[in-house]
Amino acid sequence: MFFNQAKKFRNGQSLIEILVAIAVGVVMLGVAISIIAPVLKANTRTNEAKVAAALGRELLENTRVFVERDWNNLAVLSTSSLYSYHLTTSTAAPDFPFRKIDGVESIVISSTTYLRHFNVDDVCRSGNGIIQADPGQCIYVDPSTKKVSVVYGWLGGSTSSFSTYFTRFKNRSMSQSDWSGGDSFWGPTTTTTTRFVTSTNTTSTNGIIRIEEVISG
Repeated sequence: MFFNQAKKFRNGQSLIEILVAIAVGVVMLGVAISIIAPVLKANTRTNEAKVAAALGRELLENTRVFVERDWNNLAVLSTSSLYSYHLTTSTAAPDFPFRKIDGVESIVISSTTYLRHFNVDDVCRSGNGIIQADPGQCIYVDPSTKKVSVVYGWLGGSTSSFSTYFTRFKNRSMSQSDWSGGDSFWGPTTTTTTRFVTSTNTTSTNGIIRIEEVISG
Protein backbone atom coordinates (compact mmCIF):
# COMPACT_ATOMS: atom_id res chain seq x y z
CA MET A 1 0.00 0.00 0.00
CA PHE A 2 2.78 2.41 0.87
CA PHE A 3 4.53 1.82 -2.45
CA ASN A 4 1.31 2.39 -4.41
CA GLN A 5 0.73 5.73 -2.67
CA ALA A 6 4.34 6.81 -3.32
CA LYS A 7 3.99 5.86 -6.97
CA LYS A 8 0.76 7.85 -7.28
CA PHE A 9 2.45 10.83 -5.61
CA ARG A 10 5.36 10.71 -8.05
CA ASN A 11 2.98 10.44 -11.00
CA GLY A 12 0.99 13.41 -9.74
CA GLN A 13 4.16 15.40 -9.19
CA SER A 14 5.35 14.61 -12.73
CA LEU A 15 2.01 15.75 -14.18
CA ILE A 16 2.22 19.04 -12.28
CA GLU A 17 5.77 19.57 -13.52
CA ILE A 18 4.64 18.94 -17.09
CA LEU A 19 1.77 21.41 -16.75
CA VAL A 20 4.08 24.02 -15.24
CA ALA A 21 6.60 23.47 -18.06
CA ILE A 22 3.84 23.85 -20.65
CA ALA A 23 2.58 27.04 -19.00
CA VAL A 24 6.10 28.48 -18.92
CA GLY A 25 6.60 27.50 -22.56
CA VAL A 26 3.37 29.23 -23.59
CA VAL A 27 4.40 32.39 -21.76
CA MET A 28 7.86 32.35 -23.32
CA LEU A 29 6.36 31.74 -26.77
CA GLY A 30 4.04 34.71 -26.31
CA VAL A 31 6.95 36.90 -25.25
CA ALA A 32 9.01 35.75 -28.24
CA ILE A 33 6.15 36.46 -30.65
CA SER A 34 5.61 39.91 -29.14
CA ILE A 35 9.30 40.67 -29.76
CA ILE A 36 9.72 39.04 -33.16
CA ALA A 37 6.49 40.28 -34.79
CA PRO A 38 7.36 44.01 -34.62
CA VAL A 39 10.87 43.24 -35.88
CA LEU A 40 9.51 41.31 -38.86
CA LYS A 41 7.02 44.09 -39.56
CA ALA A 42 9.78 46.70 -39.36
CA ASN A 43 11.97 44.66 -41.71
CA THR A 44 9.08 44.37 -44.17
CA ARG A 45 8.52 48.13 -44.11
CA THR A 46 12.24 48.74 -44.54
CA ASN A 47 12.32 46.49 -47.59
CA GLU A 48 9.22 48.17 -49.01
CA ALA A 49 10.79 51.59 -48.49
CA LYS A 50 13.96 50.45 -50.29
CA VAL A 51 12.01 49.09 -53.26
CA ALA A 52 9.87 52.24 -53.45
CA ALA A 53 12.96 54.47 -53.38
CA ALA A 54 14.58 52.41 -56.14
CA LEU A 55 11.46 52.76 -58.28
CA GLY A 56 11.48 56.51 -57.65
CA ARG A 57 15.11 56.80 -58.75
CA GLU A 58 14.35 54.73 -61.84
CA LEU A 59 11.52 57.08 -62.80
CA LEU A 60 13.80 60.08 -62.35
CA GLU A 61 16.47 58.60 -64.62
CA ASN A 62 13.87 57.64 -67.21
CA THR A 63 12.56 61.20 -67.08
CA ARG A 64 16.07 62.49 -67.66
CA VAL A 65 16.30 60.40 -70.84
CA PHE A 66 12.80 61.53 -71.82
CA VAL A 67 13.80 65.20 -71.50
CA GLU A 68 17.19 64.88 -73.19
CA ARG A 69 15.48 63.20 -76.12
CA ASP A 70 13.38 66.32 -76.71
CA TRP A 71 13.03 69.33 -74.41
CA ASN A 72 9.47 69.87 -75.61
CA ASN A 73 8.54 66.53 -74.04
CA LEU A 74 8.79 68.37 -70.73
CA ALA A 75 8.03 71.94 -71.78
CA VAL A 76 4.51 71.15 -73.00
CA LEU A 77 3.40 69.44 -69.76
CA SER A 78 1.04 71.28 -67.44
CA THR A 79 2.72 72.50 -64.28
CA SER A 80 1.84 72.24 -60.56
CA SER A 81 1.23 69.23 -58.32
CA LEU A 82 -2.32 68.96 -59.65
CA TYR A 83 -0.98 67.19 -62.73
CA SER A 84 0.68 63.80 -62.35
CA TYR A 85 2.59 61.89 -65.01
CA HIS A 86 4.56 58.69 -65.45
CA LEU A 87 6.44 57.07 -68.31
CA THR A 88 6.08 53.88 -70.27
CA THR A 89 8.53 52.34 -72.68
CA SER A 90 7.98 52.86 -76.38
CA THR A 91 9.70 51.48 -79.46
CA ALA A 92 7.90 53.71 -81.94
CA ALA A 93 9.15 57.08 -83.14
CA PRO A 94 8.92 59.84 -82.10
CA ASP A 95 8.25 58.52 -78.57
CA PHE A 96 11.26 56.20 -78.35
CA PRO A 97 12.36 55.20 -75.74
CA PHE A 98 9.64 56.61 -73.44
CA ARG A 99 6.29 58.26 -73.77
CA LYS A 100 4.29 60.19 -71.23
CA ILE A 101 1.17 58.80 -69.55
CA ASP A 102 -1.16 60.89 -67.39
CA GLY A 103 -1.75 59.81 -63.81
CA VAL A 104 -0.04 57.65 -61.19
CA GLU A 105 1.71 54.40 -62.09
CA SER A 106 1.02 51.20 -60.08
CA ILE A 107 3.62 48.43 -59.93
CA VAL A 108 3.04 45.14 -58.06
CA ILE A 109 6.15 43.48 -56.63
CA SER A 110 5.90 40.52 -54.21
CA SER A 111 2.21 41.27 -53.47
CA THR A 112 2.97 44.92 -52.58
CA THR A 113 1.53 47.64 -54.81
CA TYR A 114 3.98 50.49 -55.33
CA LEU A 115 2.99 53.91 -56.66
CA ARG A 116 5.05 56.51 -58.45
CA HIS A 117 4.59 59.63 -60.58
CA PHE A 118 6.20 62.99 -61.27
CA ASN A 119 5.05 66.61 -61.30
CA VAL A 120 6.45 69.54 -63.24
CA ASP A 121 6.80 73.11 -61.98
CA ASP A 122 7.92 76.33 -63.61
CA VAL A 123 11.12 77.87 -62.27
CA CYS A 124 11.16 81.49 -61.13
CA ARG A 125 14.31 83.55 -60.90
CA SER A 126 15.21 86.80 -59.22
CA GLY A 127 16.71 89.77 -61.03
CA ASN A 128 20.22 88.31 -60.63
CA GLY A 129 19.19 84.89 -61.96
CA ILE A 130 18.90 83.04 -58.64
CA ILE A 131 16.13 80.42 -58.44
CA GLN A 132 13.39 81.61 -56.11
CA ALA A 133 10.95 79.34 -54.27
CA ASP A 134 8.98 82.35 -53.03
CA PRO A 135 6.61 83.57 -55.78
CA GLY A 136 6.84 87.06 -54.31
CA GLN A 137 10.55 87.17 -55.23
CA CYS A 138 9.96 85.97 -58.79
CA ILE A 139 11.04 88.46 -61.44
CA TYR A 140 10.66 86.17 -64.44
CA VAL A 141 9.88 82.56 -65.31
CA ASP A 142 12.85 80.77 -66.83
CA PRO A 143 11.60 79.10 -70.04
CA SER A 144 14.68 76.87 -70.22
CA THR A 145 14.46 75.34 -66.74
CA LYS A 146 11.82 73.11 -65.17
CA LYS A 147 11.57 71.55 -61.72
CA VAL A 148 10.60 67.87 -61.67
CA SER A 149 9.42 66.22 -58.44
CA VAL A 150 9.18 62.43 -58.24
CA VAL A 151 6.69 61.06 -55.69
CA TYR A 152 6.85 57.39 -54.69
CA GLY A 153 5.46 55.03 -52.06
CA TRP A 154 3.22 51.99 -51.65
CA LEU A 155 -0.40 51.27 -50.77
CA GLY A 156 -0.87 51.41 -47.03
CA GLY A 157 2.50 53.08 -46.52
CA SER A 158 3.91 56.57 -46.55
CA THR A 159 4.98 58.55 -49.62
CA SER A 160 8.28 60.32 -50.19
CA SER A 161 9.60 62.61 -52.89
CA PHE A 162 12.70 64.25 -54.27
CA SER A 163 13.17 67.00 -56.82
CA THR A 164 15.69 68.06 -59.42
CA TYR A 165 16.00 70.71 -62.11
CA PHE A 166 16.19 70.04 -65.82
CA THR A 167 17.70 72.65 -68.12
CA ARG A 168 17.48 72.95 -71.87
CA PHE A 169 21.03 72.85 -73.17
CA LYS A 170 21.08 71.14 -76.58
CA ASN A 171 19.63 74.02 -78.56
CA ARG A 172 20.38 77.72 -78.71
CA SER A 173 17.89 79.80 -76.79
CA MET A 174 17.70 82.72 -74.41
CA SER A 175 15.11 85.04 -72.93
CA GLN A 176 15.69 88.79 -73.21
CA SER A 177 13.16 91.60 -73.40
CA ASP A 178 15.23 94.62 -72.35
CA TRP A 179 18.24 96.07 -74.20
CA SER A 180 18.53 99.25 -72.16
CA GLY A 181 21.93 98.27 -70.75
CA GLY A 182 23.77 99.38 -73.88
CA ASP A 183 26.18 97.85 -76.35
CA SER A 184 29.73 96.44 -76.25
CA PHE A 185 28.80 93.39 -74.21
CA TRP A 186 30.61 90.44 -75.74
CA GLY A 187 29.67 87.73 -73.28
CA PRO A 188 29.11 84.89 -73.03
CA THR A 189 26.49 85.19 -70.29
CA THR A 190 24.81 82.54 -68.18
CA THR A 191 21.93 84.79 -67.08
CA THR A 192 19.54 87.18 -68.75
CA THR A 193 21.15 90.55 -69.44
CA THR A 194 19.97 93.94 -70.68
CA ARG A 195 23.07 94.54 -72.81
CA PHE A 196 24.06 93.63 -76.36
CA VAL A 197 27.10 93.71 -78.66
CA THR A 198 26.20 96.20 -81.38
CA SER A 199 23.08 97.54 -83.05
CA THR A 200 22.34 98.96 -86.51
CA ASN A 201 19.21 100.05 -88.31
CA THR A 202 17.25 100.20 -85.05
CA THR A 203 13.61 101.19 -84.65
CA SER A 204 11.84 102.76 -81.71
CA THR A 205 8.52 101.02 -82.28
CA ASN A 206 7.45 99.29 -79.07
CA GLY A 207 7.39 95.51 -79.15
CA ILE A 208 9.39 95.05 -82.34
CA ILE A 209 12.88 93.69 -82.76
CA ARG A 210 14.65 92.40 -85.83
CA ILE A 211 17.71 90.20 -85.51
CA GLU A 212 19.78 90.02 -88.67
CA GLU A 213 21.76 86.92 -89.55
CA VAL A 214 25.41 87.20 -88.64
CA ILE A 215 27.71 85.57 -91.19
CA SER A 216 31.21 84.93 -89.92
CA GLY A 217 34.02 85.56 -92.28
